[in-house]
Amino acid sequence: MPPDSAIVRPLQRSTGSGPRRTRLPTTSRRSPTARARPTTLSRPPDIAAVVVAIPARDEAANIARSLRSIDAAAATCAVPVAVVIAADTCHDETAGLALATPTSTITVRVAEGRWRGAGRARAAAVEVAMTGADPARTWIANTDADCVVPSGWLQRQLRHAQSGAHAVAGIVTLDRAMTPAHLMAQFTATYKLSGRNHRHVHAANFGVRGDAYGHVGGWSTHTVLGEDHDLWRRLVRAGLCVVQPTDVSVTTSSRTSGRIVGGFASALRRLERHESDDALTAS
Repeated sequence: MPPDSAIVRPLQRSTGSGPRRTRLPTTSRRSPTARARPTTLSRPPDIAAVVVAIPARDEAANIARSLRSIDAAAATCAVPVAVVIAADTCHDETAGLALATPTSTITVRVAEGRWRGAGRARAAAVEVAMTGADPARTWIANTDADCVVPSGWLQRQLRHAQSGAHAVAGIVTLDRAMTPAHLMAQFTATYKLSGRNHRHVHAANFGVRGDAYGHVGGWSTHTVLGEDHDLWRRLVRAGLCVVQPTDVSVTTSSRTSGRIVGGFASALRRLERHESDDALTAS
């Protein structure tokens, strides 16, 4: 597959003809929603659809569990939910397993490409997901392939959207069953929350209205690290309504070896080694 192309494969079951394939560019800098600057951002419209964007690189061990949790969360929504997974330079069966995972509520598509970066892969997933959508009435929920979301994850984001939020930054928790006790204790002590609000920003738990996303240019394809903080800062600078509630959470992996140095896994590794007491204060 050429490095400047992607294959989008809609989830199909028992058709006998295999998944349909459509070639898309992977080097686009912006989602199509970024071409027009909306003028009605202050009005909270009724959300008519939700898209979930997930970058994934060699996540065959996690993708099915993540999709099942999103499927359960979608069952509580009154609007359709579509998931697009950007399988980025994968060498395992991430794409195939994503398409083979049984779901009852969501539709699943996979875009395969060689973006070699979470920000670029997120941008590609959103671009595919937003094709033909009404940006002002579409909510973009972002998470990661190693995350499990609770049943109220989407419903709570939409509640904040209906209250006027253009973007929602949620919190993360660690999987207790997979996290060593000492690391869990360090994380709990370090990950600061304040009542109903917090100051963290995680791409793994980041929701944004489609027109607001396009208004500020979407996920940066040039940011190697901290694409979540970069997008959040642009939303804030644009004067949009952003909220950081503690009632929107996801459970993420406690792995301490990540795709890039300086990311969330690196912060957990510093905590595990007791190298920093504030490794997560700016996450």
